[in-house]
Amino acid sequence: MKVMKVTKYALPFFILTSGLAVTTWAASLHAAPKSIVSDESIAKQKALTKSHKLSNGIQVTTRSIPGSDILALAISFEGGQRDIPTGRKSLNRWAFGAMPMAAAGYPRAKVHELTEKYSLAMTCGGGIEYSNCSISTVSEYWSIALPLLTAIVTKPEFAEADINLVKDRMKAQLRNTTQEPEQYVNEVVNRIYYPAGHPYRLNHDESLAELEKLSRTDLVDFHKNTLNASRMRIVVVSSMPEKKLLADLEKAFGKIKSSKAEPIPALDAAFSIDQSYAFEDRDIPTAYIRAKFDAPSVTSKDAVASRLMFEILSEELGDEIRTKRSLSYSVYSFGLQYSKGIGAIGASTSKPEETLSAMNDVIKKMKTHSFSEDDINQHKNGFSTAYYLTQETHASLAEALLGSLNYYGNTDYLYELPRALDKVNAAEIKRLANQILVNMRVGVIFPRSKFKDEWAKNLISQNLAK
Repeated sequence: MKVMKVTKYALPFFILTSGLAVTTWAASLHAAPKSIVSDESIAKQKALTKSHKLSNGIQVTTRSIPGSDILALAISFEGGQRDIPTGRKSLNRWAFGAMPMAAAGYPRAKVHELTEKYSLAMTCGGGIEYSNCSISTVSEYWSIALPLLTAIVTKPEFAEADINLVKDRMKAQLRNTTQEPEQYVNEVVNRIYYPAGHPYRLNHDESLAELEKLSRTDLVDFHKNTLNASRMRIVVVSSMPEKKLLADLEKAFGKIKSSKAEPIPALDAAFSIDQSYAFEDRDIPTAYIRAKFDAPSVTSKDAVASRLMFEILSEELGDEIRTKRSLSYSVYSFGLQYSKGIGAIGASTSKPEETLSAMNDVIKKMKTHSFSEDDINQHKNGFSTAYYLTQETHASLAEALLGSLNYYGNTDYLYELPRALDKVNAAEIKRLANQILVNMRVGVIFPRSKFKDEWAKNLISQNLAK
């Protein structure tokens, strides 16, 4: 069984100070300072960040890193899989997967030639609530990188050979889902977490059925609707002169038309005790377990505190289940924060009864135990270090800024996140554990003859919302 330590978030933290050595700030974190980041550092980040608009209304945010030759540009498109009707949801991933293949004036061979010659890191991806395209390069190659990205975004070719290649890759990945139990157990629990027709639901078999019916015409129409200035944002992290950046971006994207489009509202995954447990009979020696439950959204006042709560929960699960009881080498918890938040606890184990019981013990501890402030500060240190280590590049900083813009409409939220973390205390962790770790939906994959449903149902019944 492989180790699975999950610390994945919808909105990353930010870099402390550009150019500051990782070892310097990491060492300072372990001194448990009263404030993780100084007011001066936050003010510096804000001063280096400017907001602009193109003539068609596209918001452009520039983040200056003086003296750096590296440049990263990221574009977000409001709307994703959630906003597409059932039967067509796979269009999002398919279209954004095919866009970088070729575009007007840039056949596939030319795209490969330029990205290889100039080491251009160009990607597009279809997301749940937002989709994006990005490119990273050095300032010297800006005049080569920007026209290529502009063509990919505004005039993708969608050649039959290219889109079929992307579709075949998607199909292969989807068919492989059931062969990866660690991944597939999430789909098992999603069957009850998201009922049929829910905007966030798209299981692998449903996606495969959609792809069989969708065509190039569907891709073209989807792209036409996606290319909407009123739903686009751009972030550039570089040292280039602001005036030149804005002039070039105006030329590249300023003519994109704007039209009104209403996103699908985020919906709660309604809990029903009768639809809280799913089991899949599979003749395998290891049981795969995942519990999912509602959690604070990315814009919730508890967003930062809940992230810390999940870090503590994950460590407590590891200590109890892996270290003390030797029941599982792969046990974890994590939170995903979108317009609606999701929490998860999971494990793979040859002893599912004992593991589920231990999970319940840890959850009880989280709800009843009063952690000391020293304990909380130690978790803050590790939490912060992990955050900063994911923000070492211009590209990741651009992505983080874009996430803040998408959900809050500004970058201040991103820069001020450490202040919210400073304020989290032991009482909040306990409160959130009682608020979040309830109404669980549990999915299990294991041989039917070796598993009793009551083991999973006991975890559910003992953690119902009061």
